[in-house]
Amino acid sequence: MTRRDAVASISSLGLVAVVVAACGGASKPADAPPTATVSTRCPDLAKADEVGAFEFGKEYQLSRDAADKLKAAALTSMEVSLLSDKLDAELGIACAQISHDLGNKGDWRSGGEACGAAIKAVHEARAKLGPKATTQLVVRSPVCVADASLMTKCASICDSSVPAGRVKGECDQKAGRCDGNCEGVCEAKSAAKCEGVCAGACEGPIRGSCGGRCKGTCDGKNVNGPCPGTCSGTCDKGAMSGECQGLCSGSCKLKAPGICHGICSGSCTVELTDAKCAGDFKTPDVSTDCRARCELAVINQTECSTPQVGLVITGTSARDRETTEAMKSAVDKSFPALLKILYELGEKGGKRVLNAQAVIEGTRTSFKELALSGGKGTASAAEAQLTRCFDEPFKKAEVAAATVKTSLDQANAVKDEATK
Repeated sequence: MTRRDAVASISSLGLVAVVVAACGGASKPADAPPTATVSTRCPDLAKADEVGAFEFGKEYQLSRDAADKLKAAALTSMEVSLLSDKLDAELGIACAQISHDLGNKGDWRSGGEACGAAIKAVHEARAKLGPKATTQLVVRSPVCVADASLMTKCASICDSSVPAGRVKGECDQKAGRCDGNCEGVCEAKSAAKCEGVCAGACEGPIRGSCGGRCKGTCDGKNVNGPCPGTCSGTCDKGAMSGECQGLCSGSCKLKAPGICHGICSGSCTVELTDAKCAGDFKTPDVSTDCRARCELAVINQTECSTPQVGLVITGTSARDRETTEAMKSAVDKSFPALLKILYELGEKGGKRVLNAQAVIEGTRTSFKELALSGGKGTASAAEAQLTRCFDEPFKKAEVAAATVKTSLDQANAVKDEATK
């Protein structure tokens, strides 16, 4: 090989090397992305804002759907814990009061224990009244409200797959101050004339149900005592529902649109001021898991006015008068707090608690599948981290949900025992 040929050969090899290098060759590029890793952070499940802002997908290398499912379960577990604490405290007070008023002076450690004692105390009081005794509970239903934007805000946090326009949670009925004419129910700030059906107390003649002492006629017969039918006269010391010819304290279902000096629940000829939701929210188009959390959030943030109550007891003998008066007094005094709780949970409260429990349990038992959603490379580490962060809190939330359902059943049992 001549010197010229050798130089040409070396030049050719140099060119090949440059081309190989330019195409990547066997060496790793300097700007290659780092290997995905799973975070060791756990969100604080006592802080809703932190959980809502926590990037579950990015932190644990999960798919969007898996991240949404985990976030919804975490938020649901928080709602369950809040509801459990609320019921334990409020039912403990209400049920203890009923038990004490009926002669049981015990000291109970939880709302469940107090309500168990209340069921027994009411049952024993009923038994003393004799087999011919009948009871009827007259209740002035309260107005219950929640933030009108609550469902929309909630749904937008726990399901990122749904466009903003489809997560709007409208409510069936609103309540607020009406500066025009109110059509619906008016809950006045103070006693006022009611052109319609008064539910509460009436300072004057009535015609309707009376949960106190009816003075006048009961279904056309003279009476000065309990009336299980229609009372025409006055109603002392107990809730009533019907026509009120005097001043009505409570709520008034208006016969025709009129002025409401208080809270108007229904429609108004002008826009309601400080409007809140006073009915069921329309379910937004979000996942089942997200919906379960939001329904519990509504329960936790619903506030009801205190209902008025009157127990009518008939069919007892004169010798049972003391027991009759004791039971009526206990129910009239203690049931408003008990019923307020039941109204805030609503008729679907028990079912919604069970739905929440199923969401939490379903997520806790699917950590492996959630972890695999981000790829096999990070699945093992992701599963271990999900277990470390959420397994124990979710188990506690499942137990709390079961306790809430039991407490709710007990509260209803106290009410049913007094009125069956």
